[in-house]
Amino acid sequence: MPVKSQKRNFIIAGNWKMNPDSLADAKTIFAAISRKARSARHTVVVLAPPAPFLSAGASRSGRAGTAACLAIQDVSEHVSGAFTGSVSARQARSAGAEYAIIGHSERRKAGDTDMIVSQKVRQALDAGLRTIVCVGETERDPHAHYLRTVREQILAVVGALDKKQVRSLTHSLIVAYEPVWAVGKSYDTAPKPSDIHEMSIYIKKVIAESLGKKIGIKIPVLYGGSVDLENSKAILKDGGIDGLLVGRQSLDSKDFGGMIDYADSL
Repeated sequence: MPVKSQKRNFIIAGNWKMNPDSLADAKTIFAAISRKARSARHTVVVLAPPAPFLSAGASRSGRAGTAACLAIQDVSEHVSGAFTGSVSARQARSAGAEYAIIGHSERRKAGDTDMIVSQKVRQALDAGLRTIVCVGETERDPHAHYLRTVREQILAVVGALDKKQVRSLTHSLIVAYEPVWAVGKSYDTAPKPSDIHEMSIYIKKVIAESLGKKIGIKIPVLYGGSVDLENSKAILKDGGIDGLLVGRQSLDSKDFGGMIDYADSL
């Protein structure tokens, strides 16, 4: 009797960045994607709107088959204090966020060093936020020195965690591989699924070398970098990853919904 294949569980996360322009538009997109999220049975949908729109889509469930979960796009490395314009991890959690995106390439470009990223990760984990840590090289060289960059970014985070945080890491940490050089690239020049698969294995290996194989193998790895409906299917099917971190197309409820549907079908 043939063995029934087990459904794969994916995380499909959307980073809205500084979009849309109005709360009304945000509510419309929230509603459309949440309807799609509720129909998913094996896929967790995460939306990261601008901080002022968090309360408009607040959802307290992190299980597949429910409304989309919320993420904050960044948090402060500080708990509280005189840091005008900053949002603490605890404030984000109180406003309805269940996830946090830390170390996005745009934040690193704005000045977030590996040390600052590691401090922000600790704050997010302490606040009870599942944390999506973005890592990735700015360019690829023929001698594979870019692997050292990714390795250093990962080790800066996991090396700064305390024992309590490490014990819960398989439930609270997600790594998003985001090759900066691929952003804005066409389908033909973006990383191939086989390249993404290799990086997923490498990322888990680096974590395993630091924290043990039991933890390393369980950390979900997402892919982000010019993801659209066209290339997402091949990436999900053959990329050896656990989900996607989608940029601009996460604002298109039809295309983003298509990615959710395809992930849930695998």
